Amino acid sequence: MNRHNRHLQSSAMLAILVTNVACGWQRRPSGVPDGAVRVPFSESGGWAYCWLDKTIHLNRCRTYNSAGDRLYRFRKENDDDDVFLRYQGSVAVPEEELQIDIIHTGPDVIWLQNGVILLPRNDFEHQKQFVGELMRAGAKGSP
Repeated sequence: MNRHNRHLQSSAMLAILVTNVACGWQRRPSGVPDGAVRVPFSESGGWAYCWLDKTIHLNRCRTYNSAGDRLYRFRKENDDDDVFLRYQGSVAVPEEELQIDIIHTGPDVIWLQNGVILLPRNDFEHQKQFVGELMRAGAKGSP
């Protein structure tokens, strides 16, 4: 390969790398489910994944840090930690509507693209108050 072709190949590889970094691309860690989406809820980002648990007819959501470690609420480190309820309403969100809004989702609050907000059952009242304050402050449109 001549010098000019090596330079073109190096330039192309650099362009791909810069594009991937600029777009926040990161390989999904092995402990994160395939359907999880990358979310920017911290400086290094993280992952969020929701599904409908058909055996109990409830939504479950899990969040992970950028390294793929599961995030829990303080003193709630068990699988009950991943049961999420609607901010408004009581019916579980159907599987096909569990499209995560990656801009507004955080480790404790899952915003869906259809405007539904999901909150952890084991910290529901606290998170509901927090979301209510955000709504009143106009930080996000009405659910």
